[in-house]
Amino acid sequence: MKTINEYCLHIVLSSDLEDKLLSPPKDLVDVLDESIRIPEQPNREKKIQFSEKKVKIPRIEQMNQAQNRALAMHHFANHELMATELFAMAILMFQNISSEIRADFLKTLTDEQKHFKMYRERIRLLGVEFGDRPLNSLFWKFLKLMQTPERFAAIMALSLEGANLDYSLVYKNVFDLYDDLDSSKIMNTIYHDEIKHVRRGLKIIHKKIPNGVSDWDYYQTLLEFPFTPRRAKGFFFVPDSRYKAGFSEKFIKNLGEYKDKFSNRKKEILPDSIKIWGTYSD
Repeated sequence: MKTINEYCLHIVLSSDLEDKLLSPPKDLVDVLDESIRIPEQPNREKKIQFSEKKVKIPRIEQMNQAQNRALAMHHFANHELMATELFAMAILMFQNISSEIRADFLKTLTDEQKHFKMYRERIRLLGVEFGDRPLNSLFWKFLKLMQTPERFAAIMALSLEGANLDYSLVYKNVFDLYDDLDSSKIMNTIYHDEIKHVRRGLKIIHKKIPNGVSDWDYYQTLLEFPFTPRRAKGFFFVPDSRYKAGFSEKFIKNLGEYKDKFSNRKKEILPDSIKIWGTYSD
């Protein structure tokens, strides 16, 4: 492969997991091609195919068991693989965006690959292979809502990766409590990478915000039901992470207060040392 488009097609169309994790060759060139045929779904080998079977992630209170920590990270690994595929899709879909944004998408894609590999190695050491549990296609179901660069940034970066600012920080500290420092280090790496990813999404959004419109109000115009701002935060909302990513005071306040019927999951029991950082989302 010689171009970034060819590389991204390779990630989406190859069914082999290792192909999806292939690092981009350093000599790739960005040749734009508006006639490129965009896949509707990724190809995946049998072991990693999507399933409609719902599997719940173990609760925070159950993270004292290594098996449950592995199952939680298996769930997170699937998110990283879907993100890898979807950032490849974004590069294919948006041929007319600036070279800077396309380069940012590629950087984020390689981070997602790195995150997946870290999770896979860790859960393997804990006795779980990726694909041992059913894999949902949640992120891919939102693709139809992400048909412009701004909508993609709003959903993938500000919302899904934004929510991971909460999840990664909470799980890092929970893993610390159970002396699982190897898992904690992974979550810490992902947390700091997610701050960069969200900033890249904000950069896209800020370039398009009309005069006199706040980032929160503009963000809401980019979402379509059933996707709501509730997906932009975890079950426990940590405002400080949003400040670090560059959100405005208004955005953080409104996101923190936003509620809908996104989840009927019973409230997780968090350690007191974490509760002081923020608020429960539901």
